[in-house]
Amino acid sequence: MRGDAPAASSSSSASSPPSLFGGGDGGGELFGSAPGPLVFLPLLLIQGGGMDLSRVGEKLLSSVRSARSLGLLPPTPPPPASRPEVPARAAAAAAAARAIAGLPPHEKISLPSNSEDLVSIYGSNPQGHAVDELEEVFFQEEFDPIKYILQSIPAEGDSSYFDKQSTLRLAQLDKIAERLSHHVMGHHEEMVKGMQLVMELEQDLKVANVICMNGRRHVSSSKNEVSRDLVVNVKSKKKQALLDVLPILTELRNAQDMQMELESFVEKENYFQAFQLLPEYLQILENYSGLSSVQEMGRGIEAWLARTIQKLDTHLLGVCQTFHEESYLTVIDAYALMGDIGGMAEKMQSFFLQEVLSQTHYVLKEMLEEIYI
Repeated sequence: MRGDAPAASSSSSASSPPSLFGGGDGGGELFGSAPGPLVFLPLLLIQGGGMDLSRVGEKLLSSVRSARSLGLLPPTPPPPASRPEVPARAAAAAAAARAIAGLPPHEKISLPSNSEDLVSIYGSNPQGHAVDELEEVFFQEEFDPIKYILQSIPAEGDSSYFDKQSTLRLAQLDKIAERLSHHVMGHHEEMVKGMQLVMELEQDLKVANVICMNGRRHVSSSKNEVSRDLVVNVKSKKKQALLDVLPILTELRNAQDMQMELESFVEKENYFQAFQLLPEYLQILENYSGLSSVQEMGRGIEAWLARTIQKLDTHLLGVCQTFHEESYLTVIDAYALMGDIGGMAEKMQSFFLQEVLSQTHYVLKEMLEEIYI
């Protein structure tokens, strides 16, 4: 630092007005009276970044620190005992704000809510001249304070310029903090009521969340129950359909067994039992005539009946050729069950006539052969 820097700093310190935070003795006494616990709530709001003014203060401090770290600003000389660089009340207020920030929400709400009971940590400005207002550009959302301050440094700037700028920015920060404090204290009751409403709303939202979770759980449980009921219902319908089909399948199975028995009776030339079983078989086919398999079985029984009658006629012809009582009774019983006694008589007469002619022809042939030989 240049040789004239200490003198400039001393002069600046001597000419500067008393601190904004002091009670008139240069900041020797921290508070005029013991403040309540919530008097530091404005600085808590600044520290939490709840308003634009707090961001402005942070930008100012960060710009000054960054400029000094880059070597663009000379190191800050040791402050004289009469005025520290950062007011002691501001440091104490920041510490108290951090302590209040660590309190639970219900303890913050339980603090005094009447603005008349609160004492602001900022007094009236004891300076002899008004502090210049902060430039409007600092209130912009995407403003870069470091770039702005670096561009504002004159080419011939010396340490006294930087000291003045630092003092001005700190004074502006104190003024903004004071305004914010008065603004917050002026609306403290509304803020406390609003915080209480927010806490009540938070509790209501928690209750609503629990209700919604329970409702969702009940809906999910009901959905699972409905899904299970639907599965059971579908399976029950399938079971009922199978149970309804089971008697039909049983009857068809019996019809198939009857068909095999009919074939067996015909092969054994037991036509009486075959024609005795035939009506029952035909009744089953008639009951389920709509089924394609039954229709196929009906066509099969027609062919079977034609073959059986042909075999019965052949058997009757054999009886006419060589009479056997058992065979004759079998033929008569079969035609009787068929209800075709007249047809049997005609066939028997025809078969006997045919046999007589055949035997006559055979005898005449034998006689003629004996005569001519």
